[in-house]
Amino acid sequence: MEDRLMEGYEEFRLFWGDAHTNIHGEDPNHPPLTKERLRRTVKAAEEHLDFLPIAYYPFECYYVKGLLVESCGPRERFLEDWKLVQEAVAEANKPGKFVTFLGYEWHGDRRRYGDHNVYYLRDYEPLDSSESLPELYENLRERGGIAVPHHTGYQVGERGKDWNFFDEELSPFVEIYSSHGSSEGCDTPFPMEYNLSMGPRVSGGTVQDGLNRGYKFGIIASGDNHRDYPGVWGNGLMAVFARELTRESLWEAFKKRRVYGVTGDRIRLYFSINGHVMGETFASKYPVEIKVEVVGCHAIDRIEIIKNGRVLYTYNHSGRWKVPEEEGDLVRAKLRVKCGWGPGRHYGFEKVECKVWKGSFELTEGRIISVEPCFTHFGQALRQVSERKCDFTFTTQPRTPLTPLLAQHHRLNFQGAIFEIEAPLRSVINLRVDPSRLSVPFRDALRTERVLALTEEAEELIREQFGLTREEVENPDVFWHNAWKMKVYRAIPYEGYHARFSHIDDDVERSENYYYVRVTQLNGQMAWSSPIWVRFEE
Repeated sequence: MEDRLMEGYEEFRLFWGDAHTNIHGEDPNHPPLTKERLRRTVKAAEEHLDFLPIAYYPFECYYVKGLLVESCGPRERFLEDWKLVQEAVAEANKPGKFVTFLGYEWHGDRRRYGDHNVYYLRDYEPLDSSESLPELYENLRERGGIAVPHHTGYQVGERGKDWNFFDEELSPFVEIYSSHGSSEGCDTPFPMEYNLSMGPRVSGGTVQDGLNRGYKFGIIASGDNHRDYPGVWGNGLMAVFARELTRESLWEAFKKRRVYGVTGDRIRLYFSINGHVMGETFASKYPVEIKVEVVGCHAIDRIEIIKNGRVLYTYNHSGRWKVPEEEGDLVRAKLRVKCGWGPGRHYGFEKVECKVWKGSFELTEGRIISVEPCFTHFGQALRQVSERKCDFTFTTQPRTPLTPLLAQHHRLNFQGAIFEIEAPLRSVINLRVDPSRLSVPFRDALRTERVLALTEEAEELIREQFGLTREEVENPDVFWHNAWKMKVYRAIPYEGYHARFSHIDDDVERSENYYYVRVTQLNGQMAWSSPIWVRFEE
């Protein structure tokens, strides 16, 4: 069973990156910036991404009479950091294998104009200290750079996007989702509640506010990660349709708006209108045919076509597929494995170490088609050693206390992968995590979920730190609550994570209209396409 590319996308390949990995210099929360730190970030990106636009963060936090404050404007030290970033980006760019872009978070008047990340096509461009966005735009026009608005949905004048200042050529796309949540619109599905300091999301600066003004821009998602690790699963990724993996080809796709965003799962999304792909504009005298195809990573719940800020059509995929039962057939499916949970410091533990999971995923029959990483921190590895076996190393961090931190600070506890397989129902999935084993018949995996809990490790940790045995603890919940766990999700057959449909829009309004697609899986993971603009003429 092969996925056929939708008409219009045949000449492109799909590449994944994180266009918002903030790299800090030295301050109370971060060590000095060094070549080693930068190389560590790049190496982590190479392991699970295709490209990385590094966003140096030219700000520093400091205390004034005990109050934590973030700097505004340039500092001499930033220029020294910038030299290190310039060198690291130039060194790491490997056309055809892994691509880097030089960039930084603009440190001008973010409060007035909104936050923007600046990226350059060429190496060794300057760290621009323009105070106003119009001045920054003018400089970028000369240097061949772009400025990407992000978390636009906050209050305008308090770092939300002021759409009175926007240049389609220099801001070809906008970040709709990140660790802050979704800036899509005020009454849109995903909240924007992760940063309690900058919130809430309100009208004025949202993505739909910008589109409703008639601006043309693409849509991406990216992490806004602040712990050096790029591509944190769940904080947003950027997808790009480009002809090849080079700076020039990716940049051409950036400027043409052939981009889209996902929250974490690498949902493949194809969307066209009358043969025009996402990011394009065209004119029509007649009703248009909208085509959508999605290859998800979990069961697809619904796919919505948005026209001019309103839902034009909803395709409900839930209930349209069944679990295969024919014994002789080969079944294609995706199965997710997720590791984490573990001891919580609030139970009184003085010290909790990271947990390293070394193991393998193996089929008795069939083959592994692909393996998708779901990584959130350093120390992860996937290596397919044969058609039926993949070795993995997951390193999960201790649980973070429930304090008002950004979402990425809680995600470090979880690591995992999605295995796409093709096998007969009689095949058995063998999961090994030393010293534990779990065998799941494929037929059963299509119907139920399982958990492997390392409760004996929890008992040993409690015995070491508290001197307590199981018999001395009145409520045994504490051993389950503090056990590291591996969850084996229900396998989803191809029919559950693949959808294709078309819709005719015969409501021809004599004006320019924008359309985009929003995808939601049953596990809450989402994708947003870039828009297509249609001007209906007489």
